[in-house]
This record gives sequence, structure tokens and C-alpha cells, in this order.
Amino acid sequence: MNANGRYLTDLRKSQCREAARAVLRKFHIQTPEAIDLETIAWHLGRLKIKDGGLDGAEGRIVASSGHGGTNTIRVAPKKNEGRYRFTIAHEIGHYVLHPRDNLDKTDTREHFTVWNEAGEEAEANIFAAELLMPEFMFKPQCRGKEPSLKLVDDLAGTFHTSTLATVIQYWKYTNEAVAVVLSKGWDMKSFSPFQGGGPRIKYGRIHEHSAAGERLAGKASDPGKMVRTPVYAWLEGFDDDMRHDIMEDSRYLDWYDRTISLLWLKFDLEEDD
Repeated sequence: MNANGRYLTDLRKSQCREAARAVLRKFHIQTPEAIDLETIAWHLGRLKIKDGGLDGAEGRIVASSGHGGTNTIRVAPKKNEGRYRFTIAHEIGHYVLHPRDNLDKTDTREHFTVWNEAGEEAEANIFAAELLMPEFMFKPQCRGKEPSLKLVDDLAGTFHTSTLATVIQYWKYTNEAVAVVLSKGWDMKSFSPFQGGGPRIKYGRIHEHSAAGERLAGKASDPGKMVRTPVYAWLEGFDDDMRHDIMEDSRYLDWYDRTISLLWLKFDLEEDD
């Protein structure tokens, strides 16, 4: 879900992921270490990767759909390898998904927080996540392990990508009952719901009794692990339930100015404690 109510359809998300998988098949890539973005970019469209030359942006692609000359992807100087690689993959996504005679896209930090909203930025993010963390490599790494942002960090290290992209990809491919909430200050910006018809997240303001809310109120720091949180702090239909908890791992990401909250239905909400 997102603030303006316009969603990227599941069909379009699948198309974006399949486009990324097609690139991996084209280059016969089977391991994370083989995902050489510079080589991929050049052979796909004579895209040359350059650092810098940006004013207040993180990435830019200037390209033509033809192959008559050299096209360019510019990336902000590398301060974090995962974000740097994800930015390049995002720009490759624009080239593959949004070809036009004169492609000129500039991407700010805000664009990398868009995952559910209908439009080209969410499409490029989904493409980039699948290019760097494809299902056939990623799923075996995350299944059968307890959810946590520490696990997400480990996966981001293995696949050399950003924390935010990795937590979204983890939500997609784990077999655990998890949801991801992205918020700015006290306001939720988007969420990826519990899959399989799980309980609904209360969209709106972060509850002060959640781990994220306690940090915002100055009552606690980021927990650094999964902690028990009152079920009424996150889920619809449990406002009067003072007995049950869910698990929450929240962290503030200062580069994005966003808090990510990974929620986990570890306990049966229909049973007594």
C-alpha cells in the first residue's frame, strides 16, 4: 500500500522481475559474484558507468534505445557499496523497462523508497532487486531462518546490495509470516502486508507503543533485534487486545530518512498466552 492509493499491479511486478531474470539468463549468471554490472550495462546498451557529475541526485541515465553511440549511467561517489550497486541496477532497469529514443532519468534518494506506487521508479526498483537478488539464488538463503534485520544485513552482504532493497526482497521470498512497514517520522509511507490473507496493518500514524514509536518518542533506541510489541500497535481489529504480541525489528535508515519495521507473526493470535 502507499499514500496515494495507486498500486503497481502484481502482473507488472512479475513482468519487471522476469525482465531482470532474462538479463541474468542472457549472461549465464549463476552466482552473486558473477553479477558484474559494468559488463551487463555495456553489453546491454553500450552503457558506460561514471562516478559523479550529479547535483543533488544519486543516479542518472542518459541513453538512446539505439546503439549508435556511448550511453551513460552516472552514480554518486561510492560511500556504500550496496547502495552504489543498487543505483546502477536501478538505472539499468530504466534502460530495459522504459526504452525511448532519448532516455534521460535522474534519480534522487526519494525514488529508492518507492516500491508499491504505480510508476517507473517502483518498476526500476523491483527490476534492480531481482537483478541483484534473483529468486533462484536468494530464496534458499532466507528460508528456514528466523526473521530479523540482522538476517537482512547478512543477505545484503552476500548479494552486495542495499538494506532497504534486501528487506523488500526478503519479504517477497521468505516463507515466514512477515510484513514490512516504511515510515517517515510518525507517518507510514508504505507497507508490504502479511502474505496469504494475514491480519491487516493499521495504516496511518506509527503507534507510540510500537518499537518504532518508542524510538520516535525518545523512550528507547533502535532495538537491534526482534522484540515483542503489543498487537494493537500494528494490526487492525485488535484495539482492545492487551494479551497478544507480535514481533518487531525496527531501524532508522538516515540515508533515506526512513524507518523500516519488519513485523513477524511468531505467535498464534487466536490462542491465549
